[in-house]
Amino acid sequence: MEKKLTIICCIYNEINILKKNWSLIENQLLQDTFFHEVIIVDNNSYDGSKKFLTDLKNKNKNKKIKFIFNKRNIGKGGSIKNGIKNSSGDIAVIFDIDEYKYSDIKKGFRIFLKSNCSFLIGSRILKKKKFIYKTNYHGVIFLTKLINLLYSLDLTDSASATKFFSLKHKNLFKTFTNGFNFEFEMLCNFAKKKMKILEYQIDYFPRTVHEGKKIKAIRDGIKILLIILVKKFI
Repeated sequence: MEKKLTIICCIYNEINILKKNWSLIENQLLQDTFFHEVIIVDNNSYDGSKKFLTDLKNKNKNKKIKFIFNKRNIGKGGSIKNGIKNSSGDIAVIFDIDEYKYSDIKKGFRIFLKSNCSFLIGSRILKKKKFIYKTNYHGVIFLTKLINLLYSLDLTDSASATKFFSLKHKNLFKTFTNGFNFEFEMLCNFAKKKMKILEYQIDYFPRTVHEGKKIKAIRDGIKILLIILVKKFI
């Protein structure tokens, strides 16, 4: 049976990115047939993103594009879980429209199906170490090496936002976390169950804090470190 792909896009105060990128992405979505649905989750934005997406929803004629509006900010992880809960696909992928290429989603889906894995990460490091902030880069390397050591994996970029995963393992999405650390907790859940986890090469176009990048290297890095350690021993 043909596997159905759900694309989950989480939005929080991304009005400039939406204005810049949405028309291109929408045209690609209208032309493509490889995915089952796109779920756009707005995390209670207040910069105009919510209105932008509401207007899109009101004029949307593509039934494969769904919109969810969180009534409060529940974190990126909470938004992803909301997308998973409302998904009707077999496989989901997290797609950040700000720093990643839509074409890499198509490539990743083919690899996911061909490799018969349960979790696939788009590595930004396999191709080129294109990071703006050195703290972020070294943090990614450290956390990835720690995950490899504790969970017997062989990854280069556990922090990449492009992640494919099978939706049939519902218990693996029951997590303690709802922030940026959710994706790491989910990865650890799959790893603890000895699921097949792979990587593939993707492009990456990092943005600055001034341009809207939200993850904080130290604050979020500590939260991620703690959940990696906690999940190992519970």
